[in-house]
Parts: sequence; structure tokens; C-alpha cells
Amino acid sequence: MSFDLSKFLTEGLINSINNGLIPSDLATVYAGNYLVKSLITQTQVTQLSDAITAYKAAQAEATAKAAADKAAQVSSTVDNNSVQ
Repeated sequence: MSFDLSKFLTEGLINSINNGLIPSDLATVYAGNYLVKSLITQTQVTQLSDAITAYKAAQAEATAKAAADKAAQVSSTVDNNSVQ
């Protein structure tokens, strides 16, 4: 079994983004540097870009859900207070 550096770097960047260890902008810079040095391929940069897009979409969805939940709590509190 041989070690695949390009796979290791690509998966490491994707996991680091998904776990919040590095910001996606920094991962993009790393990927660009790895690509220039031929440590990863353009296909792997595309995989990273897709992972960043998915991560940002999930974060936006989570933020929107949190805002909706908070609005529902405020509305519920207002309704409960007006009943008394």
C-alpha cells in the first residue's frame, strides 16, 4: 500500500473546513499553492471547491434555522405575555 500525498492533502483540507479548523478562504489559498506545486490536481481543487460550497450552504441553512427558531421563541413569548 502506497501513500497518496495528493489524496491526503485534499481530504485534510476538506475535513479541516468541515470541522471548522480553518476558514474556507485559507483552504482555497492552500489548494492554490498545492496546485501550483503539483501536489494536487485540478480535479482535487474542484472537489475542494465543491466541499466549500456545500459547507457554506449548510452554514447558511443552520443560521437561517437558528434565526427562525429565535423568531418563533420571541413570538411565543409575546403571545404568552399578552394572555396574562
